[in-house]
Amino acid sequence: MSEYSPNTPTVAIVGAYGAVGAAALRAIAERRPDTVVRLGGRDRAQADALLAKCGLRGEAAEVDLHDGRSLAAFCRGARTVLNCAGPSYQVLDRVAWAAAAAGADYVDPGGDEPLLEALTRPGTFTGTAVITAGMQPGLTGLLPRHLCSTLSRPQRLTAYVGTMDRLTPAGAADYLLSLGGAYGEARGAIRGGIRVERELEPRTGVELPYANNRVDVYPYLSFESARLPEVTGLTEIDWFNVFDGGAHMMNCLSRLQGAMRGESDLAEAADELTRAAALDLFGRDPFQLMLFEVTGTDDAGRPATRSLALRASDTYALTGLASALAVLAVLDGTVAPGVHFGSDVLDAQAVLAALRAEPAVGLLEVVDRPILAARAMEEGEL
Repeated sequence: MSEYSPNTPTVAIVGAYGAVGAAALRAIAERRPDTVVRLGGRDRAQADALLAKCGLRGEAAEVDLHDGRSLAAFCRGARTVLNCAGPSYQVLDRVAWAAAAAGADYVDPGGDEPLLEALTRPGTFTGTAVITAGMQPGLTGLLPRHLCSTLSRPQRLTAYVGTMDRLTPAGAADYLLSLGGAYGEARGAIRGGIRVERELEPRTGVELPYANNRVDVYPYLSFESARLPEVTGLTEIDWFNVFDGGAHMMNCLSRLQGAMRGESDLAEAADELTRAAALDLFGRDPFQLMLFEVTGTDDAGRPATRSLALRASDTYALTGLASALAVLAVLDGTVAPGVHFGSDVLDAQAVLAALRAEPAVGLLEVVDRPILAARAMEEGEL
């Protein structure tokens, strides 16, 4: 690797020219044009091309996640390292420790509970890190928490979250691993503040507001959603992943149980899932749909409901935006030392303002009324 220039990077981005990295870089450049960057990935030419068009000062470099010396050199001198390389469940804490060794803070749009556990062993990570600072997880934890904060006593959350978009190989691998049972629980729900197994069933032909078609919904309790009672006081959660006509993807998922559990070739399975997602998307517009409805009581003890609806057209724009906002929060010193989930430290009002200004977001409504009919309208159970 060639020697780096004398520029001291404000932000070093691993995986900079990927879909998430490029979106994060755009968001940083728009908000902080004086940022000095170091952009890295396996292909130096792509990093150079991205640097030339981003409008920021800095440098490009080749970096190998599996080479400790390469990773250490890439992080050296940076104030903050943003890791946009994946799959995050496999990269895990490798980049975080390189950042810590270089004296840099760390931001990751992924990571989830496994990364938190790796970084919070006693006497280990001593810097500042913000993980799960993406769309899902990330915004999917922050937005319902914001709704809960507007009630004196939030009690019940119903959530429908769906995405139909292109998949990158790393994104596909993370998605497979997230569904494998080690990182969440299918059909689970929260009752009385605790996790209950096999409480909910998948449903077909569900009619949801802001969805263009009837959809299939699959109950899934992730680490992020299962943690909400602890931080909000919620006692009941029904959380559904939404699928809109994703027949190729669903058939593919049914064949890839081994890869989900880490028992077969993950790269091959991710490639198959990426192709299936492309077939489902063919001739259709990508979308992301988030519907959250929280019921409880207001300051006067009266029953109250708060709801949020978001519809967008680019998963990676939302993930990149969230991670960029986390980077800027760290740089501004508003995040205390320690390891944090993005939903714990990002300012909800600032995030909502950024989402409203994001071209990929076509709809964002926060209202003081229900937006979901009871259990929605179903045609039948699977």
